[in-house]
Amino acid sequence: MPPFNEARRDRLADAAMEILARDGARGLTHRAVDAEAGEPPGTTSRYFRTRDALTRGVVARVRELHFADLARAPAGPVEPGAIAGHLAGLVQAALTGSRSRHLAFSEMFLEATRRPELRAALDETRSAQIDLVRKIHDAAGIELTPYQATLLVIGVSGLVTTALTTPDVIGIHSPADIPGVVGRIMADIAAGVRAVRESDPTAGTTTARGDGILPR
Repeated sequence: MPPFNEARRDRLADAAMEILARDGARGLTHRAVDAEAGEPPGTTSRYFRTRDALTRGVVARVRELHFADLARAPAGPVEPGAIAGHLAGLVQAALTGSRSRHLAFSEMFLEATRRPELRAALDETRSAQIDLVRKIHDAAGIELTPYQATLLVIGVSGLVTTALTTPDVIGIHSPADIPGVVGRIMADIAAGVRAVRESDPTAGTTTARGDGILPR
């Protein structure tokens, strides 16, 4: 039996993402991941003993890759447009090169509505994502409250989901349409967050974890 190693674990999680993107959550089995990754039967169950462990492994792998992409944002001081441009690039990647990863993550969010333990992992991941968005803005000399960062994450996540599932609705009819449509929508999302900052800079100053992130 091959020795345990992190590179193989990552390959298995990547294979699981491809299955989720192509076949949905029902297609995710240990045997299917073995076949997708080109590994001997039983390899996936050695790294992820249960299906719960496998889905949590997918969430952990998506989080690792998502956060690495976010962290490549330009450090400041920079113009606000530089960060918006970076986020727009990530949205474009979500619709092209990293499409399977984002589809797989969407499948995990749907499955989490029926599995509290998976929802807990995704809650923590989303909160950490909001914190990271604040940090990359802070590094660029742009201060966001947790509420403002949450608005930004909601906007970007909603754009990705819409563009992946019903692209025609927002004017994406072919890959060539992606840069222009994403650029325009991201500019409007960024403008909306700036308007919130200017109208009430202290809105949503509580932590992104727990109650209080959205003003009542």
